[in-house]
Amino acid sequence: MAIKIKREDAETCFLCQINPPQFRLISLEKLPTEGGTLEPECLVELLCPGCLQLEIDDHCEALAQSGIPVGADETPDICVCRQIGFTVVPLMSCERESQLLIDELTTNGFETAGN
Repeated sequence: MAIKIKREDAETCFLCQINPPQFRLISLEKLPTEGGTLEPECLVELLCPGCLQLEIDDHCEALAQSGIPVGADETPDICVCRQIGFTVVPLMSCERESQLLIDELTTNGFETAGN
C-alpha cells in the first residue's frame, strides 16, 4: 500500500523543515522485528534539493550494510540501516513523465533476446 502523507506535513522538507520539498525519496530497507528477524519496509521522505543530496549520500553508504545480520543490541527503534535500494522522483511531473517512471518500475529491466 502506498504511504500517504498529510498535506500539512508535506509543506516543508522533512529534513530541514524550512524549504518546500521538490522530491520524494522512496527507500526500501530491511528493519529488525521484535522477534529478531529482518523484514522489508518502505519509507518515504519529501525533500528540498539541498537536503536530497545529503540523504542520497547517506543512502549510498547504507547500501553496503544490507547483508549485516541483526545484532544482539538492535531493536526496531535502534538499529543499523540496511538499505536495499532507493529511488528519487520529482513531486511534480506531467502524465507522460509519470507513465515512463511507472513503466520502468514495473519491468525487471531485461529484454528477452530472440534466436
